Amino acid sequence: MATRSAPSDRRPLELADHLECTTLSSLLRGKLCEQLKARPARRVPAGRVLYVRGDAARSVFLVRSGLVKTSMVSEGGEELTLRVCPRGEIIGELCWCSGERREQAVALEASEVVEIPLTDLIAQLKRSPEAMADFIVAACDQLADAYDKLESRSFESTAARLVRTLIRLARDLGEQTANGISIPHYIKQEELAHLIGARREVVSTWLNRLRARRLLSYTRKGRITMDVSGLAAYLQTLSRARTQSERG
Repeated sequence: MATRSAPSDRRPLELADHLECTTLSSLLRGKLCEQLKARPARRVPAGRVLYVRGDAARSVFLVRSGLVKTSMVSEGGEELTLRVCPRGEIIGELCWCSGERREQAVALEASEVVEIPLTDLIAQLKRSPEAMADFIVAACDQLADAYDKLESRSFESTAARLVRTLIRLARDLGEQTANGISIPHYIKQEELAHLIGARREVVSTWLNRLRARRLLSYTRKGRITMDVSGLAAYLQTLSRARTQSERG
């Protein structure tokens, strides 16, 4: 990571120092960094690692096309996916908290990424009070989303975590079709398992159950199409069942 400036130079960013790690994606979808998107892109084949935990971190990456995931991998090889990032998202923002990568990034499909030096982003924020205000609002949104994910993984059943994750994927990746919200990317069951912290076999079982309820449809190597309102209603049913079980 670039050498930190003296405290007097950093004063305009002091409030955001511990929020920066989770807010860049929201900012870079807006007008703040439109000019940075014009930089040359790097092609990343499907399955290629963009960076790994421990690598030096001096930049973030804008996903110009394709699909890239970020994840944590334990020493034993267990993986937990943090985010699945489509076009327009930023990865590598956790580097703002330390001088090295705190997660790994892998292309789920052939992708193009644009590397953006941290110094360029800092300069943008220093020049624009409006951008700084947007930064703080984005921080609140991202923090709320992080709390939701933590609550889900801590207290919800595997089924509820899967349904909630499918709804989130529909929101972030989905396209409206005549049959519901369709995800225009091939999301493997193994990747869904990594997203919710479960075994692939369990995910497969629940996907079949959701399909039997006509809440989604999918092919072996195709799109998942969802009835999002139906999934949301089913999630409420699962939540009520959990509450009743706890009271009983």
